[in-house]
Amino acid sequence: MPHVLISGVYPPREGEAEREATATPSEYPLPAPVSSDPLLRYTPTHEDECMREALKLLHPIRDDFRTADYATSFNWPEITESFIKHLKSPSELPARSECDWYALVFRSQRRADCIDTDLFEADRQAYEEAYSTSNGGLLVYWYTELDENNYCMTTCVWTARNIARSVSLLPRHMAAAKMAAGVYVSHHIDRYRISWVPSQQTLSVALW
Repeated sequence: MPHVLISGVYPPREGEAEREATATPSEYPLPAPVSSDPLLRYTPTHEDECMREALKLLHPIRDDFRTADYATSFNWPEITESFIKHLKSPSELPARSECDWYALVFRSQRRADCIDTDLFEADRQAYEEAYSTSNGGLLVYWYTELDENNYCMTTCVWTARNIARSVSLLPRHMAAAKMAAGVYVSHHIDRYRISWVPSQQTLSVALW
């Protein structure tokens, strides 16, 4: 079952062990996220908030989305319609001069013998770290379950590429990244640019 996260609350995943479902941050002592990076004090714009609302609708439209092209795997026309609708609403937030957003797509095949509870907890803490430190810079985090061959895909969309890079260097993200060698048969990251094209009234999704 897919999950779209646009708040600080990370829901339990289906099929998790009891320990994972009841785990608290104190059971996994990691440093509290602290950053003086000015990028993480970015103030979202009207267009950012419109995109955040539109991305609540994000869902795949083909069965092979875990391995297929990102631009053709999701309901971008529906998201575009929602973005335009919200864009027309009044707002006191500043406007963006360039409407580009940065999407990361993490594709993986998980080892059959990996310990899911540890992986899920590291993922949860990294998400909460990103949400709590980026001041709205993280627009959405989306994940789904494994398929029958243990393939998985997660994606997150950011207001800017440099904010995503800054968050990736925070303690809990670094800790989660270190788990990759022992968890996955294979994994890689694709980077996409989501652009608003006013002249065509559409969103463009292309490799960065």
